[in-house]
Amino acid sequence: MAESAFPHKGIEVHTNQHSITVLKLHYDADPEKGEGKKTYVKEIDRHLSPWALKQYKQMTDPNLYLREYEVEAEATLGRLIFNLDAEATLEKSFPIDPRWTRRMALDPHPSVPHAFLWVATDQWGDRWYYRELWPSKACFRYDGGKLIGKAGPIPDDEPVVYIRDYVETLRWLESEENPQNEFEGRSFDERVHARVIDYTARAFGKGTNDDAEQPNFQMRYEQFMSMPDKGVTCPYFEDAKKDHDVGFEVVNAGLKPFMIEGSGGRLKKTSRIHIFEDRCPELVYELKNNRREVLTPRQVQSQDPTGKMVEVRKHMTDNLRYLEMSNPRFIDPSDRGTSVTVTQRTPGIAY
Repeated sequence: MAESAFPHKGIEVHTNQHSITVLKLHYDADPEKGEGKKTYVKEIDRHLSPWALKQYKQMTDPNLYLREYEVEAEATLGRLIFNLDAEATLEKSFPIDPRWTRRMALDPHPSVPHAFLWVATDQWGDRWYYRELWPSKACFRYDGGKLIGKAGPIPDDEPVVYIRDYVETLRWLESEENPQNEFEGRSFDERVHARVIDYTARAFGKGTNDDAEQPNFQMRYEQFMSMPDKGVTCPYFEDAKKDHDVGFEVVNAGLKPFMIEGSGGRLKKTSRIHIFEDRCPELVYELKNNRREVLTPRQVQSQDPTGKMVEVRKHMTDNLRYLEMSNPRFIDPSDRGTSVTVTQRTPGIAY
């Protein structure tokens, strides 16, 4: 059934994955309910008609109003945190100019595989997220062109990967041996300008994996990455900025779509953040699924809404926040060799 068959205000139609035509009927379709001077309600970011405003005031939970009257079925499941516009942000991968400024973020964990995310900033300040690594059984990835992975919580029987093995993998991924590191017919070793880490890594690992004398995960990474045979540039980490609310705002600012003139003079939707969809499927999944917590009716009676992210699966979006808050600006290649190497005065602190 064609969409043009429903030209009326307040009626939307789409065909779902099972080829079933679905109608979405909004109260705006009824002139008696949708007409009148609109009132902006900040709590739900909506302009409501007099009738809708009356219904809203009678509801005990704004999310219930959004579900019942604004026809947003996902509202009571918690609001999505990130405003991902697939058309504006998701890209097909292409060879990245080695002159772009590259950074990497690491989110370690004592019992879950560690997560890595890479970004390259071009000379116009756009950020291109071009690679991820998270060796979890649940991680979404492409195998033979087919997307595989598992939604939901992380399995309990995850594989154990030693830090020295992670570092060896980083070395290969960032080297000219990786077929993806080719530009204009020439292979190259990546030059990573900065690395950021969740500093809770310094609380993990004492007396467990790898060498017992290494007191924490961060020092182990920095030790192995500093070995000459690893060939890893920028072996030390900066502490990630972990203010969640500010991080959400910064990421959403980068995801905000806007129009530019594309080829042939046609307008094209884009954003400051670009994500290689074929190389970062786990990041895309998390952006589409990270939601805020929702209180149960009993909890509502005894506590205020927290607004926190649901703690299910967020390693890549954590890394995204860390990178976006690390001032990922473009640095001209001619200016990158001016940094001074400083001997560490305190173990575990990177300069």
